Amino acid sequence: MSQRLIVLGAGTALPDRDRDNTFLVWDSPAGSYLIDCGGRAYQQLLRANVDPHRLRGMILTHNHPDHIYGVPAFLFHLWLAGYQGTFDVYANPSTLAMARKLCAALELEAHGHMCATNWHELAETPQRRAVETDAYTIFTTPVRHSRPTLALRFVDHQRQRSIVYSADTEPCPELEQLAQGAHTLVHEATVSDPAQRHTHTTPREAGEIAARSGVQRLVLIHYSAAYTMPEALALAEVKASGFGGEVRLARELEEYSV
Repeated sequence: MSQRLIVLGAGTALPDRDRDNTFLVWDSPAGSYLIDCGGRAYQQLLRANVDPHRLRGMILTHNHPDHIYGVPAFLFHLWLAGYQGTFDVYANPSTLAMARKLCAALELEAHGHMCATNWHELAETPQRRAVETDAYTIFTTPVRHSRPTLALRFVDHQRQRSIVYSADTEPCPELEQLAQGAHTLVHEATVSDPAQRHTHTTPREAGEIAARSGVQRLVLIHYSAAYTMPEALALAEVKASGFGGEVRLARELEEYSV
């Protein structure tokens, strides 16, 4: 089985009928990691044919509700399923604290109703090596959002190719540096008007970032055809940006390998 990034949810903070809140899974024979955690993470993993028992842990990009509200439910579900071993949760300091508060509010640990969990604080420094195995490395870099946020780069050692996930961010040099030379850039495209970005990115700006970063494939995520702009217009905006590579609009259970 090749290493791949699978979309479990692809929408904005307000879901629409086709796209739920954005979260993903990095799936590898060397151990898989959930990236952010929507409310139906366990079910979506099953629908994606990813065995939740193969997960080593999760990485949380930031502490906005749509990205972490599913954490206590998922740890509860793993406990119910008899998860063996210890589940690792990685996040920056403010996000880790919020995730632990959510679990405490539901008294999961106090009643023994969650799997064994280790909480790991990630330093907010560029190109930090968060996870490393013989098969892959996951790097994190701070990007520019309304709360402290980490973008991720997944490096496949065998193929020497990478996939970058922007997380929620406005256009910034930190993300472009992380994405340089990657095969695939999965970039948020939440807003239609740069004047009203609220620390997010437009489809055209995502295309410009992909072009400057030299990636071969751009996937627009954290996007809604209902709230951002229609799909045909989003694709036209990326084309107008000057990016000449492959362009996809992320959909649930779609997967990307390198």
